[in-house]
Amino acid sequence: MTHKENHLSSRRRFFKTAAAAGVGSLFLDVPGLFAEQLVATPDQTEGPYYPPTLPLDTDNDLVVINSNLTSAVGQITYISGRILNSSGDPIRNAYMEIWHADNTGAYIHPSSNGYANRDVNFQGFGRFLTGSSGEYLFRTIKPGLYTGRTRHIHFKVKAGGQTLTSQLYFLGESQNASDSVLQGIRDTTARNSVIVPFVSIEGSSVGAIAARFDIVLSVTPSVVPVLTMTNLTNPTRTGYLAGDSWRVDLKNASAGSRVYLHLWKDNVDLGVSGPYGSLTDGSGAWSLTGSYGSSETGLWEVQAVIGSSTSPETSAPVNIRISNS
Repeated sequence: MTHKENHLSSRRRFFKTAAAAGVGSLFLDVPGLFAEQLVATPDQTEGPYYPPTLPLDTDNDLVVINSNLTSAVGQITYISGRILNSSGDPIRNAYMEIWHADNTGAYIHPSSNGYANRDVNFQGFGRFLTGSSGEYLFRTIKPGLYTGRTRHIHFKVKAGGQTLTSQLYFLGESQNASDSVLQGIRDTTARNSVIVPFVSIEGSSVGAIAARFDIVLSVTPSVVPVLTMTNLTNPTRTGYLAGDSWRVDLKNASAGSRVYLHLWKDNVDLGVSGPYGSLTDGSGAWSLTGSYGSSETGLWEVQAVIGSSTSPETSAPVNIRISNS
């Protein structure tokens, strides 16, 4: 087996093991925020550096981009926890994003200071979709500092028609006390809820650290819209070929609603279009069929937007790849 194959195999084993263990048994046992006394995670500014163009790899491992052999520079950092509703119940199909600066303090955003000299092996942005346990996991690096801010990680959670945008902070950072964004959270309990300890992982050969961070949404989503796509030409094939017929199904949406689609192609945001097909039925279900043409090859991301083109009620995105052969 080559070095590249070994590298990829190890990475796959890591995430397969995490999934099989429900994530929790790997990294959720470190000290941190627990939900014995639920505190709604406060909203904070998105900031100016949300990536205008998503990286080619958007998975939950920000340390290695696709099949690259070179990893990002920095201290390996694991962030894990649960996404909970206001009653403390885990939320399934919650869509979570994180983004933060690299080891030098540069974001994957052209306006970021140091962008030209950023670590090109750092993914800078990652995503995760929760299962029934509401748990999530990211592997990344400890973000570097830059002028005007303490050390932090941005995150966004979408679930059941609501979006929470906030930031996570490192306990013990000297600049926490003077950071205007963090100190802008006037409620002390809410402010403390986004400051967590990052502790050393016992036995880690690379000096990795980890933190547990439970995110509590302020309301309880009743249902979460779920979008799925089926290859009608060959249901067993991974991916699609030009000419394949498809069906897209939506469930758990608001009844009697129009359905729009937010599309990305090769990580370029094409915006929201529609409405498509009929209204959702009485149970919130909807479907649409079609086929792919030769001009549609590439990596696509599809998200349902329910009610209007600007509605906050959305499904988690679905990724598909269309090729000519």
